[in-house]
Amino acid sequence: MISGEDINTTAEALGDTVSLISSEDTTSIPATLESNSTQYSDLEEISISDTLLVPLPPTPYYKVEDKFLFDDLVDDISEEKACEEKRPRDRYNRYFVAFMILGAGFHLPFNSFVAAVDYFMLSFNRNNMAFIVASTNSYTVCLAVIINVVLVNKVSTHKRISFGYLAFMISLLSMALLVALTILGVVDSSTGFLVTIGATIFTGIGCGVQEASYYGYAGMLPSKYTRALMLGESFAGLVVSFNRIVTKLTIEDPLTNTVIFFSLSIVGEIVCIILHRYIKKSEFVKYYKAKEEAATAEDKHQYDTVSYSPLPSKTKKSAWDSIKEGLKLRLKVSKKIWKLMFGILNVYFVTNLLYPGVASVIGSSWSNGWLPVILITAFNLSDLVGTLVTGLPWKMPDNILLLMGCLRWALIPILLMSVLPLNGPFISGEGCPLIVILILGFTTGYMGSTPMCAAADKVSLEEREMAGNLMTMMMLLGLTLGSSSALIINKVMGIAGQSEI
Repeated sequence: MISGEDINTTAEALGDTVSLISSEDTTSIPATLESNSTQYSDLEEISISDTLLVPLPPTPYYKVEDKFLFDDLVDDISEEKACEEKRPRDRYNRYFVAFMILGAGFHLPFNSFVAAVDYFMLSFNRNNMAFIVASTNSYTVCLAVIINVVLVNKVSTHKRISFGYLAFMISLLSMALLVALTILGVVDSSTGFLVTIGATIFTGIGCGVQEASYYGYAGMLPSKYTRALMLGESFAGLVVSFNRIVTKLTIEDPLTNTVIFFSLSIVGEIVCIILHRYIKKSEFVKYYKAKEEAATAEDKHQYDTVSYSPLPSKTKKSAWDSIKEGLKLRLKVSKKIWKLMFGILNVYFVTNLLYPGVASVIGSSWSNGWLPVILITAFNLSDLVGTLVTGLPWKMPDNILLLMGCLRWALIPILLMSVLPLNGPFISGEGCPLIVILILGFTTGYMGSTPMCAAADKVSLEEREMAGNLMTMMMLLGLTLGSSSALIINKVMGIAGQSEI
């Protein structure tokens, strides 16, 4: 029980404390409060000594710099939203369709040579023309892609693509003119064979330069446009196959229908040239091109900022230094996509080992060389279906792609048993080869398209064109190794001088 005297004493102590504070005599505050607090320990709950001694936390405030930083953040968000609103839209998927047609364009010449293999076998009395055409095209394409990778930063994409169209037009026009002169009896078989090989070389050079350039070009855009190119490649084979079937059915003379066949391919390339100019000038492509250039410039600026070199920034680099920097960049990108690179190499190695070479020499009771044309059409159709499947939401993981690609090696002995021995294959008839070709085409379409589309998503924006070029180089390296192995098989089978047509 607190008495009145205690209350009076407490009031006096409080009064003394206030007086001390007002006189700013801070030296006596601790002693006075400590004695009072000790003397009246029963009143701890209402004591204000601790409150008076502990300094209050500073009042929150906003510095001027903080306000500016906040405003900058708001401006950045607003600017990002404004850029998003200005981003061109692909209305009605017209650019997607355009890229699909362009993808068909850089594979249309080669597919034209493959689909016309029945004419080559008849005209040159060579049953191994598919081996020769495929291997010649693969060697030149691989060489052209390597050159393109070296020159990717030296020559503009538009100039490289235009060079490809020039090579295509030369090769297709020369073939149409060759067949026309053959009809007139001006050109003999040996000259026609040399012209065909030369046209194949031009086709390979144009395809290598243009294919790598287009995949790098599409790499700047969302990944679905890379898939559009892959779809176009599959459509090219299918369209060319149907073109060959129609011309072969409607016109009996093999020389006349071949002239019309190559003429229609020329029309297809002209359409692609017009589309390329339309795409190049479109706001849609310009937007993503500018975005990539800005990202590249920013990355270069950051690199220059953290550079500790005592040399001035304008010092010219030697050719060897530029090569080393290029190799480092390619190695950096390769580390991110190496599984996809080896996966696509394996897929196209098996494909070119069997198609079109081995598939074109399978014996058949069908007349007029129809089986090679049907098998080529079956491959292109299943390849297109496999490419379309890549549009599904589920994507096969990289490790599974590698494993499934290795399992495709089981198709090699099965198809070879449909050819060997030549006088009586282990597997007779057209059914088994047709099934193998369908499986080969489907897996090529799916396992070839998936890595190409996935590579762009695994690298930064400024590395996408390089990734597209590296993936194309590995794909064509697989095609070249496959063609070389097919030539060895051709020698082992000993079919160079045979002709059943």
